[in-house]
Amino acid sequence: MIRVDNITKTFPGAERHAVDRVTFNVNEGNICVFAGPSGCGKTTILRMINRLIEPDEGEIFINGENARTMNPATLRRTIGYVIQQIGLLPHRTIEQNVAIVPGLLKWPRDKTRKRVLELLEMVGLDPGEVGRKYPHQLSGGQMQRVGVARAMAADPPIMLMDEPFGAVDPIVRVRLQDEFLHLQQAFKKTICFVTHDINEAIKMGDYLVILNAGRIIQMGTPIEVLTSPADAFVRDLLGDDRGVKILDLTRSGSLMEPANALPESPGRNGCTVQAVQPVKIALEMMMKKNADQVGVCEGETIVGILTWNGIKEHINRVSGDGS
Repeated sequence: MIRVDNITKTFPGAERHAVDRVTFNVNEGNICVFAGPSGCGKTTILRMINRLIEPDEGEIFINGENARTMNPATLRRTIGYVIQQIGLLPHRTIEQNVAIVPGLLKWPRDKTRKRVLELLEMVGLDPGEVGRKYPHQLSGGQMQRVGVARAMAADPPIMLMDEPFGAVDPIVRVRLQDEFLHLQQAFKKTICFVTHDINEAIKMGDYLVILNAGRIIQMGTPIEVLTSPADAFVRDLLGDDRGVKILDLTRSGSLMEPANALPESPGRNGCTVQAVQPVKIALEMMMKKNADQVGVCEGETIVGILTWNGIKEHINRVSGDGS
C-alpha cells in the first residue's frame, strides 16, 4: 500500500538531515507506528507521504504509483490526516467540520449529511448533542473524536495520524486508543501513526519503526522489538519494564500448562481468564484474588493453568537480563 524508498530531507540551515535515507513498507490494513524522541524525523516522514513536504532524494509510492506524479490536492483528499492540534475550523459547526472533505469532493448534500451523522456516532458522539455546536464548546477528548471522524469522512484507504491523542489526559487517551483500535478491526485502514510514547506505540502498532536523528534504528513487530532491541538506544526507549510490556502482547493460552499439570484445582475461587486474553490480565487477576495461578479457559471450559512462576520465567527469558 505504501512504499518509502531511500528518502532524505534536509531543511535550510540545518546541520544534519531531518530524515536520512529512510526505507520501509506499510502493508494494507496495518498500523505502522513511528516512535522516537522529538526531532527524530517522525512528523517529517508523515508530511512527505502526503506531499506537504517534498523529499530531497528518494521516492514514495502509494498503491504502486509514484506520489511525485500525483496531483497533491487529489492525493491529500484520499488520505485522512489527524494531528494533535486537531485543526478544527472555529467558525464552523462540528457537522460542518466533518463535512469538509465530502464538500470538496462535491458529494450530494444528503449523502454528506448521512455520512457525517454516521461518523459522529461511530466515534462515540451524539450528533444531536454536538453536531450544531462549535469546537470551543467541546472537551479535548470530544474534539479529538471529531478530528478522527473528519479524517475518515471520505472513507480514505490511508490515514496519517500525528500524535492524535497526545493533547488529552491519560484516562481519555486510553479510551480513545481502545475505541480507535475497535474501529480499525472493522475498517482495516492502512495507517501511519506517530507517537513519542513508547507504550502507545506498542499498543497501537502492528509494526514499529524506531527512529533517532533522522535514521531508522530498528523495525519490526512490537514483540520482535521488545524481545530483541537493536541497541542501547532502543533498550532505553523501551524502558526497564519491557519484560512487563511483553505481557500485554502475549496471550495467556501460549504460556499455560495442561490443566492436570498441578495438583491444585485450576480456576479455584473463580480465578480464570480466557486463553486469548493478555497475560497481563491473568497477572492482575492473580493479584486481585491473592492467587499464584489462574485457570485458562476457552469459552466456559478450563483448558490449562497459568502460574506466577511461569509468567516470571517468561519475563526473564524474553528480557534476557534476569529481571
